[in-house]
Amino acid sequence: MLKNLPENEDFVTGIAVGMNIYQQKVLTVYERKEFLKINGEPYFIQSGSEILEQMLDKICK
Repeated sequence: MLKNLPENEDFVTGIAVGMNIYQQKVLTVYERKEFLKINGEPYFIQSGSEILEQMLDKICK
């Protein structure tokens, strides 16, 4: 297992870079108030305070 260490490091580096790219994509979509499309389905990203505000609006109506 240790003899494959350089390949493992490359793999882990690739995963970290890919996750960083995807994280930036999610943050950009959130900041633009756009949706993120996953498998053809739209997903909207909301902060906890936005969700709480929506819940309180529903309760108070």
